Amino acid sequence: MRDPWVVLGQIVKTQGLRGEVRVRSEIEEPENFLLAGMKLRSRDGSLVPVEVTRYRRQKGTYILSLEGCRSIDAAQSLIGCELVCRGSCLPEPGEDEYYHFQILGLPVFDPGGRELGLLKEIIPTAGHEVFVIRPRSEDVGGEELLLPMVAAYIISIDPEAGRIIADPAGRGGEADGVEQPA
Repeated sequence: MRDPWVVLGQIVKTQGLRGEVRVRSEIEEPENFLLAGMKLRSRDGSLVPVEVTRYRRQKGTYILSLEGCRSIDAAQSLIGCELVCRGSCLPEPGEDEYYHFQILGLPVFDPGGRELGLLKEIIPTAGHEVFVIRPRSEDVGGEELLLPMVAAYIISIDPEAGRIIADPAGRGGEADGVEQPA
């Protein structure tokens, strides 16, 4: 099984004069900034171990204190860097919950077994996330499909089997005689 690097946040600016950094992040559990094995990925892709000593939320971003970063100059040199960890270091998601890295790239099938494309992007919205499904690059003439991540459209997600079943008509697979792909 693959164990990708997962981006927890990106350093977007400095905060104050004592080396704190402001981080833009989509994570819901800020305790994830304290995970073991976290690395700082620089703009050139190199990785160095990093330890977050303190965090707080402020105006839609996180303010972090990093071990060894004690001045505004040190913090400024980190702007654009990402905080990453291996997917296996993240806490287990709840039942019927998935991390984006676990499902991005999976093929999406309709209830009859026809492939609709690959899950290429997940767009967060106020009500629910939206799956962006694009045809495989070798497919010609296919269209991008946007489906809300609700039961009427997304019937099942199975990362272990490597597939998602979705109904673009929004019936939730309730049609008689629906066959699941093998």
